[in-house]
Amino acid sequence: MSHDDFTNDLTTHHNDHDTAPLTDDLHKDLGSDTDAPELKKELRFDDAVIQKIAGTTAADIDGLLRLEGGMFHDMTDFLRKGDDPKAGVSVDVDDHQKVTVNLDATMRYGEAAPKIFDQVTDAIVKNVKDMTGMDVTAVKMTVKDMLTDEEIQAEKAKQSKVDEKKSDSLKDDDREMQPV
Repeated sequence: MSHDDFTNDLTTHHNDHDTAPLTDDLHKDLGSDTDAPELKKELRFDDAVIQKIAGTTAADIDGLLRLEGGMFHDMTDFLRKGDDPKAGVSVDVDDHQKVTVNLDATMRYGEAAPKIFDQVTDAIVKNVKDMTGMDVTAVKMTVKDMLTDEEIQAEKAKQSKVDEKKSDSLKDDDREMQPV
């Protein structure tokens, strides 16, 4: 058998097998796209989630000491960056899932506020987009105070004393609860 005869023989055998009905049956088994119900999907985030992302992100930026919780902010929580990551953060999410973030901040005296603000803004925009898919269209930060190193040390000393009192109080409670 020559090469041409072999090729013709393969072609003949190939043409003898009609694959069209098999393909049509396959498509019938899978069903058509029009038979499937339309899937409706909606992912929403509570404003508190956006506040937490923004607050936690801002807390990681050097030079930003804290975000203020408003007029009734408890000074004993000074410099505790993880206690309430939503404190000092408000957000507005419009109908098109565009986010505006407002921050009330205390910064370290002597730091370049515009530089820190740019770092905070870039990080918030990135993290909100990565975690939620939403676009941050505005970030506004009001610097409520700039603390000197001396003021920071004084606040840390006050906080340390408060923590010691809480710790001593817990130890006293433990002693009272032990069996006699």
